[in-house]
Amino acid sequence: MKSAGRPWFSLVAKAWSGVACRCGVVCLVATTWVSSACGANGTLTFTADDKATGASTITRMELWRGTPTGKTTPVRRTVPAGIGVVLDRSVELTMPDGPYHFRLIRGPEYRIVTGTFTLEPTSLDEKNVQLPRMVDMLSEGWTSGDCMVVASENSLPLRMASEDLHVASVMGHQDAKPIPYRDADYDIGGEPKWIREDVSHHDGLAFYGLGPETWNSISAADTISTRRLVIASERSNEENTIQIGVENPFAWELPVWLASSRINGFFLMGDWLRLDRKILKVAEGRGPQNVGFGDGQQLGRYAEEIYRNILDAGIRMPPLAGGGSASNGTPVGYNRLYVTLPSDAPSDHDVSDPLAVTDAQQWWSGVWRGNSVATNGPMLRPKLAGKLPGHVFTGSAGTTLQLQPELELAVRDPVEYLEVIHNGRVHYSARLKEFAEAGGRIPMIETDQSGWVFIRVVTLHEDHYRAAVSAPWYVEINGRPRVSKRSVEFFQKWLADYEAKLVALPPERLAEHAPFIRAARTFWQAKAEVAVE
Repeated sequence: MKSAGRPWFSLVAKAWSGVACRCGVVCLVATTWVSSACGANGTLTFTADDKATGASTITRMELWRGTPTGKTTPVRRTVPAGIGVVLDRSVELTMPDGPYHFRLIRGPEYRIVTGTFTLEPTSLDEKNVQLPRMVDMLSEGWTSGDCMVVASENSLPLRMASEDLHVASVMGHQDAKPIPYRDADYDIGGEPKWIREDVSHHDGLAFYGLGPETWNSISAADTISTRRLVIASERSNEENTIQIGVENPFAWELPVWLASSRINGFFLMGDWLRLDRKILKVAEGRGPQNVGFGDGQQLGRYAEEIYRNILDAGIRMPPLAGGGSASNGTPVGYNRLYVTLPSDAPSDHDVSDPLAVTDAQQWWSGVWRGNSVATNGPMLRPKLAGKLPGHVFTGSAGTTLQLQPELELAVRDPVEYLEVIHNGRVHYSARLKEFAEAGGRIPMIETDQSGWVFIRVVTLHEDHYRAAVSAPWYVEINGRPRVSKRSVEFFQKWLADYEAKLVALPPERLAEHAPFIRAARTFWQAKAEVAVE
């Protein structure tokens, strides 16, 4: 297909030699050049194809002059993509002579292609690079989305296509600049592509589905985030349901928010996991209290520790994943949520297969049900006893449930370990080689107690926590959730630390917080009275 006003190239350059490298990276090296008198700068025209289909594709390109360190080299007449630019099927590089290093990334489902080339003052060439796909999650019933995107003047549909992303929730609206070489109504492709712009961020909370009236009410409220949460929840109704997620999992108010019973989701991966910079400490909120966290990975592991304690305190909570409110320097969809629609399976003994959602409403319903996997790297497709994440297994006292974990996995990074977590403890842990040598079989979980299970895959990436974590499965015996004493105490200590900070406020400000603090104390004390272990 050809867009008006742009030269199109599909020549596969024999000048490139391909070598499969470790960690899902394909390396290309330029070995010959064609020269022609064309001015002071050399010119290279890149095109990108999907290797499996041969179709031209859109991808993200990172380019450096010389060694691949520091800031990437800008490319004129392209759309910025957070890091690098969008290679919109074809890009013409007219640049100063010298060596260059490039990297092509198209989301986590494709292998990364890297290569080098040298431009001479009169060089003129056309090169085609093919992108190998590792896994097609959409065809397997899993649809990807970013649960919080910062509004930008750079075309979101084009950036989504470059990352093979299908759903995006944007914090408001901003008119986009025209896309170079494309008409305004030109179809970018990459369907489905569902974008919503009714997401707001206030004091560490993410509000989904706010209408103008509710927005005005919240804006008129004081700065106490819990009061805003209550106002938004009270305005929810069948016609305009508002969902609320914890966007800052480290916020001092977290135990108060959880006690309100108005939280619908928890950002397990957000703007503390970024490609443009290392985030080594909590900017706003309560930092890690435990020793043993590594510098690069500490915040990602800490967010997951908080999430495990939420589950172990008997609170059902689906994970969320996205760029977050401070992610304008990271490519869209780096942290993403894969959501599926479980096929009908009347009983706990029937297998439920993943089905692709057919519209945005189905996708978001799956988010809040927890039919999902959060990831910024590994492609994890898990089941437990034939059921997809979010399923609730039920039983009566004296019944022992047998739950067989199983999974399919595709990864680019070396894997540190694969684990099954059951009620806050490691049920199974293995390196990928050990898992393969065991025939991909994980020991069965046998339980007669209420609780939860999730599966995670953690990589050896050093800059930050790169992993895939399934939404939990739940077990309820006699209709009662598990409540752990240790996890309740975790949030009681957090609440006490928050109260100690509030004491420094002027009396009139402290009085505004008092009713929410008292309600939170009552909530966690009631949890403590029924807690086990």
